[in-house]
Amino acid sequence: MTGYKIKFNGVDRLYDAYSWRLTRRAKAVWESGNLLQGKYLKQLETEIAKKYKRKYAVGVASATDGLYFAMKAVGLNKGSTVLCPAFSYVATAGAIKRLGADIHFIDTDKRGNIGDWGIMGLPNAVLYVNMFGNLADYTRLREYCDKHKIPLIEDAAQSQGAMYGKKPSGALGDVSVFSFDPMKNMPSFGTGGMVLTDSKDVYDSIISLRRHGLNGKTTYGYNSLISEDHANQLLLLLSKFDKLQKMRENVFKKYKQLLPNEEFVETQDNTKSSHHKLVILCDRRDELKTYLAQNGIETKVHYTKTLDGKNVGQYPNAETMCAKALSLPIYPHLSMDEIIYICERITKFHV
Repeated sequence: MTGYKIKFNGVDRLYDAYSWRLTRRAKAVWESGNLLQGKYLKQLETEIAKKYKRKYAVGVASATDGLYFAMKAVGLNKGSTVLCPAFSYVATAGAIKRLGADIHFIDTDKRGNIGDWGIMGLPNAVLYVNMFGNLADYTRLREYCDKHKIPLIEDAAQSQGAMYGKKPSGALGDVSVFSFDPMKNMPSFGTGGMVLTDSKDVYDSIISLRRHGLNGKTTYGYNSLISEDHANQLLLLLSKFDKLQKMRENVFKKYKQLLPNEEFVETQDNTKSSHHKLVILCDRRDELKTYLAQNGIETKVHYTKTLDGKNVGQYPNAETMCAKALSLPIYPHLSMDEIIYICERITKFHV
């Protein structure tokens, strides 16, 4: 169905809110004559590192590239084994496969985050995801990786703005990776990612990997840059980020108020979600999705199958998510009237 009355993603409204500022910033880049690796990318990297309490930040073309570079930079390669949740966007596992490493999939907890891995062979690294912007059990992950002296990599593509106590997502791994995909909380009007670390060696490796190995740290590399145009756009959105996050949080609270009987997927105690996705669990998920579409409301399913689609029954919590999870519209410029309308439709569906 097309022509939804209420779209799932509100990036068009974000553009409308800041269009003249974004246009002015694009003009400034073109007039500078420097479209790659200039002052705006450097400023973005500096400000991201400062805001998220890291020593270094490196802009790359996508979070998928960022995860791949992160794993290479910590010494993983073909034949390594990486522990990874069975429930995530395919890019998480795809980055590991691109490396040539083996994946040990782990079932999730009931929030969709990496669950209990029990007794297993020791992996060479843990790559975990803060699903929907809700934080995984960082303390447990950190203790496990420290005990076995293996790197912890945080896929923070969905969790920019989340907090684990006083520690921000982006600082919850030896290496962490943000996404600036148009669907994310701080979207580029294109694509992009950011790798964050406190390790100078990791930083130097990723700087080399993103630009054909030209600084000599690696023999070869890739073409994986954020353009100056996108970097300057992102600087504007970074300056507005806390305000936009507060607006997003208020949208979530309104849903919770109006849908007291729905089962929301929420973050664990003593953490703060980024509210990247607003997800409810529904036994008649597909029927509800169709009903809402018929009423002009676009929703999404994240995701329809586990990353290891072969082992049905091996990942009960992840498979429950695949069967029941429905993502509702959530973005800063979603109006109160629209939220009320969505919630009225959901309530009517259950009558």
